[in-house]
Amino acid sequence: MKKNSVVIIVVVLFVIIIALFIFNSSSKKEQNNSTAPISENNTGPQLFSSSPESQYSYLISTPTYDAKTQQALSGFKVTKNTLSDGSIQITLNAQNPEYKTQTYTVKTGEKLYFIEKFLGDDNGTEDKNLKDDTAVLVDANGYIVEQK
Repeated sequence: MKKNSVVIIVVVLFVIIIALFIFNSSSKKEQNNSTAPISENNTGPQLFSSSPESQYSYLISTPTYDAKTQQALSGFKVTKNTLSDGSIQITLNAQNPEYKTQTYTVKTGEKLYFIEKFLGDDNGTEDKNLKDDTAVLVDANGYIVEQK
């Protein structure tokens, strides 16, 4: 009887230790999800200029767009609202129901780029590749902050 009690206590302690380990591990992951710059490969902050997407980027946090940027934004209506803290909320309203409307808050010093890898597949609101129309938010130092 005494031997069974010892085995039960050891098993209970083992389960408690495993539960604490799992809880502590998930807690650390939540702490790592801060607003620090990110990179796609999770190796740390990534300069936007060194990312593969930069060659397909169009700056859209400016008041006006050139012809190529307007072509890249085909299928989206861009709306901008200045917030009370001076940041700008930019919404890419999808004109095609298959697209996802995207909203970004661009703080002072940050830049928002629209990524369009295949300009040739856009025709008004039609787009043959729905996965190539994304945006990247870049901080004042040129690091990627958010990418959808």
